[in-house]
Amino acid sequence: MTITQNGFDCRYMSYLYAKVRERFSFLPASCDLTKNGDCSELAFKTEPAYFPYVRRFAEENIADIIAVGYKYAFFEKRLVLPLLDKKQKRLLITAIVSADYKEDKAYVLKRLNGFENYSLDGVFYFRLKGLKERWEGIVEYVPTDMGSSSLDGFLEFLTEDGEGKLFVKDGKVYDGEYRPLRRSFLTGEETALGEIVLGGAEKVYCFGETDKETASFLRKYYGNKAVFC
Repeated sequence: MTITQNGFDCRYMSYLYAKVRERFSFLPASCDLTKNGDCSELAFKTEPAYFPYVRRFAEENIADIIAVGYKYAFFEKRLVLPLLDKKQKRLLITAIVSADYKEDKAYVLKRLNGFENYSLDGVFYFRLKGLKERWEGIVEYVPTDMGSSSLDGFLEFLTEDGEGKLFVKDGKVYDGEYRPLRRSFLTGEETALGEIVLGGAEKVYCFGETDKETASFLRKYYGNKAVFC
């Protein structure tokens, strides 16, 4: 199975490579990442019995790359928000990505459907027309004069509608099954705050020291749904 990407962001292929190598390191399998000019290629080889599992896991993470990474880049390019500073804009776009994350990922997965060769750019540009049309609609909905109060309102709405729980320890974020999360890496900046926003949890449990920015965010938007241990 091969996965290729042309002239976009190499962090996506690095993310996928690390995920698959970590998950299937115990299998009789090989996983190689090569680069030729602007083209990156990830190639997997394994025994036929294991192939469906490797392919499904790869598809799950391809869907994450598009539903988080490509979507973040899409909105970063199109949204003009002069009243928000750089951190506020990053927070807003991360929240927009999180709001429909599950639906977007499910949409992408339906259109992958068991191929042996994948092109990330090909999937995005030629198989996801409906998804991109929906994103364009969101761009039109976000006002250019959106300010801090509107951002606060959107974040409050998002945190009220959360599901499940997250754990934070030593700057790392884990899901309800204590698996480390790194989806914020796909937005270009891996942070605990970004991971929490993308996680869309109902409750967040923090163990040990929590950086001031993350702690302030949790106290402001989660209130008593953030537990500091």
